[in-house]
Amino acid sequence: MKLYISPTQSVDLDKNPEILGADIAIRSRSMDWWGMFGYLPDPDPVLAKLGLGVEVYRELLADAHVWSCYDSRKSGALACEWDIRAGGDSPADKKALSLAEDILADLDVYQMIMEMLDAPFFGLSPMEINWTYLDRYWRPERVEGKPPEWFVFDDLNRMRFLSADNMIDGELLPHGKFLKVRHHATYQNPYGERTLSRCFWPVAFKKGGFKFWAVFTEKFGMPWLIGKVPRGTGDPDRAQLISNLTQMVQDAVAVINDDESITALEFKSTSASADIYERLISASNREISKAILSQTLSTELDGKGGSRAAAQTHLEVRNDIVEKDKRMVRAAMNQLLAWSTELNVPEANPPEFAWFEEDDVQQDRAKRDTELTNQGVRFTAGYYQRAYNLEEDDFTLDDPDASETLPDGLFAEGTKLTDTADRLADRMDEDAAELMHDLMDPARNLVMTASSLEEIRDGLIDLFPHMDASDLGTLMQQAMTVAELAGRSEVADGE
Repeated sequence: MKLYISPTQSVDLDKNPEILGADIAIRSRSMDWWGMFGYLPDPDPVLAKLGLGVEVYRELLADAHVWSCYDSRKSGALACEWDIRAGGDSPADKKALSLAEDILADLDVYQMIMEMLDAPFFGLSPMEINWTYLDRYWRPERVEGKPPEWFVFDDLNRMRFLSADNMIDGELLPHGKFLKVRHHATYQNPYGERTLSRCFWPVAFKKGGFKFWAVFTEKFGMPWLIGKVPRGTGDPDRAQLISNLTQMVQDAVAVINDDESITALEFKSTSASADIYERLISASNREISKAILSQTLSTELDGKGGSRAAAQTHLEVRNDIVEKDKRMVRAAMNQLLAWSTELNVPEANPPEFAWFEEDDVQQDRAKRDTELTNQGVRFTAGYYQRAYNLEEDDFTLDDPDASETLPDGLFAEGTKLTDTADRLADRMDEDAAELMHDLMDPARNLVMTASSLEEIRDGLIDLFPHMDASDLGTLMQQAMTVAELAGRSEVADGE
């Protein structure tokens, strides 16, 4: 067998399955893999430099801007609706779907998804599954996120639990017990990429900026008080005046001798220096937004215009991030459904987890409800409140019997009222076109014969007083009168 590497060149391809199906470039055969323990070291550059664990990133969530971006990114996926669909049309597939619906109905899926969405921030979100045998089926009783710092990966990229009994190699996890929700995990980095790693230094610089800004504000935010005493005043009297000035800063009241004086020294050129700290904090916030949301909204526009286009672009970027998070969650949920099907209905294709937007849900539901209503179904007020998130005082339900007595053609397409209005509009359009042609004909001739824009401008000024639009106004008045009379007549006739 030959493999063509160009239209004219080929190389022999070994058909030996032991060679074609084997991994050649692996850690056990490479020259640069090493580890102090029996697991892969975490390649995170920030953690390696600081000698700390991933738990340090959890402290970053105390920063207001980090938390805002963290919550915003999670909310994008959490705001979407989900459903599960059968993996096929066979009876076994439908049985697996029914079982999956029962399983997810008993689980706190919202909490599960929220914990899975920690993966983009910490690289890994291990989800432990507690199975229970109930009503002849194995069911996940609880799916709970566990701290990622408890887990490591070996040279085969298998996840292990660092237990108190095995702190060197870690315990190999059993099949079907843990969901590995990971963000941008690769062979080289099975721990996943952490967005909070990109936020560490901006948060550190931001904290330093706030600290120095607070000191700067305390030092230059209020006038300096200078006390003047006569030459030769002793140290005790000077110390007493300093104490009085300190008290005056707090209470704005002081008692001094008549031969002493106090002067307030104000700094009028410190605003530029203070702006340095504000710009440092703003720049740090922008870097945090870029790392977590991949955009900064309007914080980087700096008044240069184009804010609407930029906001639209940033919204599209955020939607891409949300879609990526949803794909990550969908993969984990499909793994859970696959294990459940494997345990209970092994002959079936596992059902699939699917996302869809809230607007799509409401449109499909409204379309279905309309069809059912046309067939005679009457929904209760409680149903509308639950299905459409309405409050009790947001709507009223008409009496079905009263609605059936309405004229048959009141809301139908193509009624006489609509036909009459259309005919009047067409007639008015024809008559008005002729009047508009006569009205605009002098201006049209001027434009065609003028030799410059200035001549057109001067000519229009001369023409305007002689352009009589009274006939057009009369036509519109007549048409509106006829339309009103026709409408009254048809309503009176029940048409």
